[in-house]
Amino acid sequence: MNTRTGACSWVCWAAGAAKRALLLGFMLALGLPAATRAQGGPGTANTAETRAVSGPARREAYRQAVVRVKTAYHVPGVVAGVWVPGIRPWKIAEGFGDAESRTLIGLDDRFPIRSVTKSYTVTLILQLVRSRAISLDDPISAYVPGIPNGNEITLANLAGMESGVKNYSDTQEFLSSLLADPARAWTPQEIVDLAIPYSPVFPPAAQYDYSNTNTALLGMVVEKVTGQTLAERYQQKIFKPLGLKRTSYPNTMDFPVPHPTPYIVDQATGALEVCPAVNLSAFGAGGGMVTTLGDLCRWGKALGTGELIGSRLQKERLAHSRVATSGPEYGRYGLGIGELKGWWGHSGEGLGYQAAIFHDPKTGSVIAVILNSSQGTNVATEVFKALAEVNEGDFRKQNP
Repeated sequence: MNTRTGACSWVCWAAGAAKRALLLGFMLALGLPAATRAQGGPGTANTAETRAVSGPARREAYRQAVVRVKTAYHVPGVVAGVWVPGIRPWKIAEGFGDAESRTLIGLDDRFPIRSVTKSYTVTLILQLVRSRAISLDDPISAYVPGIPNGNEITLANLAGMESGVKNYSDTQEFLSSLLADPARAWTPQEIVDLAIPYSPVFPPAAQYDYSNTNTALLGMVVEKVTGQTLAERYQQKIFKPLGLKRTSYPNTMDFPVPHPTPYIVDQATGALEVCPAVNLSAFGAGGGMVTTLGDLCRWGKALGTGELIGSRLQKERLAHSRVATSGPEYGRYGLGIGELKGWWGHSGEGLGYQAAIFHDPKTGSVIAVILNSSQGTNVATEVFKALAEVNEGDFRKQNP
């Protein structure tokens, strides 16, 4: 069934056990042939654009960049946008939201953004630091008992992916449970408990290791300190102040429509499988957010400028960074924010959706990308890099 109007299809659930194990990883390695681009209604691929940000040449260069990457990685559908200060935004929706019905992907579709959620959660932590309710030097044991090395692991270690706490989503127990019951509702404590027997992986601050458990723990800190649910806190401190009316944290099996069908695609053969529906509570504070392209762009600006935390904490957010040696592609990773080619933001991927949002501190530009497939590469990041290259080329021409 098309996820734009109902529950996700379970077509790929009939696949073999080995394939299902891959399917239910957070970083999935597969791909799908892109639809042929054409203008028109149902039965054709979609290209929807606003007016050019700076004339037809740049508009066409942006479009070609998106289509080139989409075609190379066999992505069914993608939405993307570039926002440059003082220039009207450029946006595109290219391809299918549902391949079987040939429903076009739309600029106003809702998408799970997976690990981009981490940037929102760490922002809540930094807001609490700003109000002096907590300190980044506080040990996690002050808020969540029973974590190995909990007296030594600071909140900054968790936000910077250097705590040594095992990634729960890498455990066989999590994968087996998700396979057995993808609709299961998870509590944050249940997620964290999966990681405890395998922790510590290393002493706090000894190295970098991208772990979803880190952000789950930070979400628990937010709820304990504020007495609010994460959904309530996101709404009060991020969504409402920024006017993010189409962003939500459902934490259930259901999330707003319309949303495109998520796909696992075999990059070698072009075979397409519809990804099974999974309860968003399995991702929680590290991956449960749902949003639109427009709202994601607004978030990218706030994230990149420190709008919600102030300049001092924004400097600390970026300065407390180290070379990223695991997980998503970043040059460095700070406090819930990553650097890639001089841009700062976050990416997310897994179970049929990918997203990337980055801000350029030099020009104030923001690039947002979301797509409805999973494969071995984070293609949303590849689209971002292609658009950033066009954007930076234009600025070099203007400022030789």
